[in-house]
Amino acid sequence: MAIAQLIDLSNYDTLLVTSSGGRNGDPVPPSGNVYFNTVSGTIEFITKQELPTINLGDGPEDNPLDETLGIKFEAIYAFENQERASNEELRKYNRWTSGTFKFGGAYNFINSRKPTTAADRAIIRGSGWNEYASDAGIDRIYFGNKGLSNIYAGSQPYYQLSAGGAPVDYAKTGQIDEAVQVFGSTGNTPSDDTAGDFDTRTYEAVSVRTFGNTYDRKVTTTDLGIAELGGYSTGFAVNEGAHLTTGDYDLADVYGGAQTSPWTGMHLEELDTPVNRDEFVEAAGDFTWVVVNSGTGTLDQIVAYLDALAQTDDDINYHITNVTRGKRVGTWYYYNAAGKVVTRSGADTNGLYLYNVPTADKQRVVFTDDAGNLKTYAFSVSVEAEIGATAKSDVNAWYHSFFAAAYNTSGAITVLDADTNPVKGMASSANGSNKIIFEFDYTGDSVGGTPNTPKNCVFLCEGDGGATQAKTLYTIVQQTTVAFSCAPGVENNA
Repeated sequence: MAIAQLIDLSNYDTLLVTSSGGRNGDPVPPSGNVYFNTVSGTIEFITKQELPTINLGDGPEDNPLDETLGIKFEAIYAFENQERASNEELRKYNRWTSGTFKFGGAYNFINSRKPTTAADRAIIRGSGWNEYASDAGIDRIYFGNKGLSNIYAGSQPYYQLSAGGAPVDYAKTGQIDEAVQVFGSTGNTPSDDTAGDFDTRTYEAVSVRTFGNTYDRKVTTTDLGIAELGGYSTGFAVNEGAHLTTGDYDLADVYGGAQTSPWTGMHLEELDTPVNRDEFVEAAGDFTWVVVNSGTGTLDQIVAYLDALAQTDDDINYHITNVTRGKRVGTWYYYNAAGKVVTRSGADTNGLYLYNVPTADKQRVVFTDDAGNLKTYAFSVSVEAEIGATAKSDVNAWYHSFFAAAYNTSGAITVLDADTNPVKGMASSANGSNKIIFEFDYTGDSVGGTPNTPKNCVFLCEGDGGATQAKTLYTIVQQTTVAFSCAPGVENNA
């Protein structure tokens, strides 16, 4: 009993049978899975989806030709050879196929013979091909695309035949094994009226972008070094895997009409005048592209937003007139060898800046500016002092932090935050968790001693009427967060 499978040189002789009619019942209903139409000069590959049962010689059984698994051109060529050897009636007509180089996946339809429909072409695997007219002119050229790396079965890869051109989905999801028309001419004799008149043999990009997975794109001109596409097959090492972080989110939350916070506060914008940013360890840089992050999303959430933009063909540019369609351009970041997110413009050679990256994420991001220079944040430490509800509710309570080296002397030095503001103020300014939080420039601070070294500090929190006094020694080290408690008790002595 035959089962659906890819038909190739190893099995064509037992799984293919010539049909007495075409899929439209002309001149009689189809009886096999390959129909050589000697009147129109076309060839049909009749799949199990169209004709579930055929007779392969031992009575009715399942048609093994499946529209998803397909048939290799090598099998089509070999089957025609087999049929012409045994069918003298078929010999009365010109051939349908010829071979050029089997191992390069290069075959031809000749003598104005060609597949009947686009579906008949889409089912062909393992090859590119030329379609020659009777006058030996080329009607069409199909460039074979073959995936060489991992693509998940449910992912929809797509291709583009010009840089920034419209994306076209392959006929099936999952691993790529289809041919793409890159040339068409209606000027031969007889004319192939549906071939089109175009030539896109200089460029093809193949991409896979499924939200929650890593994205990849390969381009013939750069990654493959192919100057001209032709009627043969070439491999594209387009690869995807599980994304490090984006898989934690639902696409519907991140992008589209049902967005939730913090993504409702994000947009990508191309600026008419680049913004200059100077908060980096390196010199200031200009950025034409920015991600506004008014909802203070985390770096992982910003990355998810950029991935959501890159998988849609919508206009993703917040600019009032400029249009940028996500799937047609590159991605907006990559990971470097250290695992850090490195921003870039997916649309041009300019840079991309992300607003409001949380302190805890600043050591995980590297910015690329318009000049192509990389920019990094100084190592910032988020210092969190929990002062307790008693101090927060005492309207006269205050806090003050000093460097420990000179504390308890007239030369005591106040700790400064990353914006060079003194770390002192009223306890009532603590957040809802009763914490005083400030950002400390570990890389650049020289007020408390040598930059980029640990610093011992003192934190005071004292009340006046509602809370007592507390003092905590803490050390600012090179880590994302330094947290401690400095919570005075209830005042019962005043």
